[in-house]
Amino acid sequence: MAWKASQGKKLGYNLQHNASSKLIISMTPTTSIDWISIANERAKDANVMKIERGKSAGSVYMAGYALECSLKALLQSKGIKFPRRGQEGHNLRRLWEMSGFKCSDLADKTGAKTFFVEEWNTSLRYELTCNSSLSIVELVDGARQLTGWIQSQIRRTNRRGK
Repeated sequence: MAWKASQGKKLGYNLQHNASSKLIISMTPTTSIDWISIANERAKDANVMKIERGKSAGSVYMAGYALECSLKALLQSKGIKFPRRGQEGHNLRRLWEMSGFKCSDLADKTGAKTFFVEEWNTSLRYELTCNSSLSIVELVDGARQLTGWIQSQIRRTNRRGK
């Protein structure tokens, strides 16, 4: 089935053709549902990388990206403006605080969740290993737990009607 531009726009996708006439489908998130969809995709990417390339910092990078998108979904659901570009747009501590949370809210016995709020940054995409005493598995699982908790906060916010 060929995609029509109008179909893509209804679903929130941008459809373009590159120089080779290949269809490029991209998504600019505009709703909390969009942000959650992207967060869940990046979490899946992190999990696959964790399984297939257990020592790769890439899985931790993707897990942090999933967390970033989850925080942006929460902020979007609360009607709070947030940075979308540049360093501030990827600053998990800042997004965490803008969401109304404190580091003490992490309830983190291992430090895996705290790692993302206090230490994760986009430079991980250039790293071969992760500079943490925790394993890749522990870190990705910590991000998964934190992302799940944030998404439960979104559901709670939506039930209360903001």
